[in-house]
Order: sequence, then C-alpha cells, then structure tokens
Amino acid sequence: MQECELLLKRLREIVDRPIRIMVACGIQNRVIMQNRLREQLPKELTLVAGPGCSACVVPAGYIDVFVRIAVRPDVITASCKDVLNVPGSQDSLASVAAHGAHIIEIATPLDCLKLAKANPGKIVVYPAVGFEASAPSVAEAILEAAEQGIDNFCVIPSIRLLPPTIDQILRDSCLRIRGLLCSDHLTSISDTRAYTRLAKKYSIACCVTGFELSDILRGLLNMVMQIRRGEASYDNQTAEYFSSEESERIRQMVSGVFFITDTLWRGLGIVAGSGFVIRDELALYDATKRFHIRFSEEDPLRGCACDKIISGRALPPDCPSFGMACTPEDPVGPCMITNEGICWSYFHFSNVVETETE
Repeated sequence: MQECELLLKRLREIVDRPIRIMVACGIQNRVIMQNRLREQLPKELTLVAGPGCSACVVPAGYIDVFVRIAVRPDVITASCKDVLNVPGSQDSLASVAAHGAHIIEIATPLDCLKLAKANPGKIVVYPAVGFEASAPSVAEAILEAAEQGIDNFCVIPSIRLLPPTIDQILRDSCLRIRGLLCSDHLTSISDTRAYTRLAKKYSIACCVTGFELSDILRGLLNMVMQIRRGEASYDNQTAEYFSSEESERIRQMVSGVFFITDTLWRGLGIVAGSGFVIRDELALYDATKRFHIRFSEEDPLRGCACDKIISGRALPPDCPSFGMACTPEDPVGPCMITNEGICWSYFHFSNVVETETE
C-alpha cells in the first residue's frame, strides 16, 4: 500500500488541469471501485468507463440466437459463466436452463471437444463471447475439431474487437477524453499499432497496465505525465510479452479461422470492422450457418442508460434505474449482470448506493 500512497501523492501534486481518462477494462473498473479510487484521486482527474465488458456488449438479438439454439433437443450448450444471465428479448440461457434446456458451464472452448466426444448423439454449441483476446482459444478449438474429425461441435461467433469501437466513441469530441487505460488481456493479440494510431489520431495518452491497484495508478501517472508533456503515445507497462514469432503465429491462426466484419454492439449500434465471422471453409463449425439462424440487427434498450455508460457519457448513478429498478438480483441492463460490468461494481462498492438505501 505504501507504493499506492506514493503514487496517489504524486498524482495530487502534478494534476493541474481537468483530465478525463477512459478505463476500457471491466476488471480494472472493478478494482477502481473496490478500492474507492475515484474518491482519492485529485478532483480534476475524472475516470469514465468504456465498453470493456464483453458480456455487457452482447446485443439482445445475439442472446436470442443463443437461446433458440439452446432449447433444441439435439443440442448441448456449453457456455462460460458470464454469459448465462445476460438477458435477450425475453429469456437468458439461465432462464431456459431452468426449464430444461441442456446447458453446461465450462471454462475454455477446448472443453467443448471433450463434451462432444462424450455425447456423440448431441451437437455441442459454444457461444463464443469475448474480446479479441478470446479469439485464439476459439480458433484453436475449431481447428482441433477439424483435425480430429469432430463434427458435432460448433460455435456461435460473438467475438468483438475493441480498437474500432473505441475509435468510434472517441469521435465525439464532447467527451473530452485525454487518456485511455487498457489491460493486457484486451490487447494481447491486437496490433499495438492500432492503439498507437488512436493515440495520434485523437491526441490522447494510451497506456496498458495490469489489474492491481498499483498497476492502475502507475498507468494513470504515466498518462498524466504524457499529457503534461504534450505527448500522444502508446505505452505498454505489462511485464508479459509474446515473442514476435508467437504473436505472428497466433494472428495467422486467428485469421485462418475468422475474417473481420461489421458487428452490432449493445448500446453502441453497428461498429465497422469490429467483429469476427467464421470463414466459409469452416462453416460446419459455425452454428448460425448450421442451424440457418441470423442475428437481429436491432438493439432495443429497455429502461437503462448502458449505451451512455459504456461510451463514457455517463456513470451508473446517472441512470434513473440504477439501484432502484435495476439491481444485480433483478438487472434491467447488462452492465449490472456480471462483476466486470461497471454498474455491478458501482452497486457493490459505491457509497452512492449505500446512501440511497440507508
């Protein structure tokens, strides 16, 4: 904690102008709320959330597809935990599981292959929700299935890329974002030049850090120093790096399975070049093609301000449903469902809720 106190002291000494920084990662936002960091920062330094929770940005129409496939009697849906409770137009995977749909919680896409081998009379379907860092493991599972001739496994592609989406958000000059804080798991296969281009294009500081409070504070200090020097650059402070050969191998594997397309985000609309689609030569492993189902292009929001919250235009307490109609036990919007959602973090760690419920 001594290091954190020193970093905070330094920030209080050098922040001499209003600075707004977007924290893209949901885990980092949770750490910030858990440690009540906003209350300790200098008042001129404002942190806003970005679209850094992959489950939160899955549109209702995508969840509807997950549900339509999951209720088929010939299907076992193998899903990561964060996706289960995300609401669609009417149902979630968890709600249809309660009524008999065969849904199993798994940790990794490769677990699906074991499940498929053990259940030859069923089709194992994996809703592939995540940001670009999740693409390699999904690509690996598809290629492994193809190599082993496992034909009762397929994926519902719902992987999204952050850089194009952050680019779209930053076009709004009224946001006055001066810095972008990211985590390494959001950038692990992204071309770092994408973040360098964002820094240059919008004259912002960009820094990648780990998940500890000290990591976040070092990242904030790094960006404040950049801003004071009039710089706009990308700095990766994480200790873990892939070799250039390994990074290239991963990118080639991903590009061999997926191609990039325009994709719908919950609350943000269609973002150009922000999603992955499975290539036609691997269509057997694409559940939307296998079951002839298309995603809805509509994204209705019901009584929540998630669109504003994940684009830096509002914080959870600004939403009229927050803590009242919308709680983790009865969520209205997706940002309240998972512990990577900014509304969930505010509800559990903010004194705003404590004050309102006293």
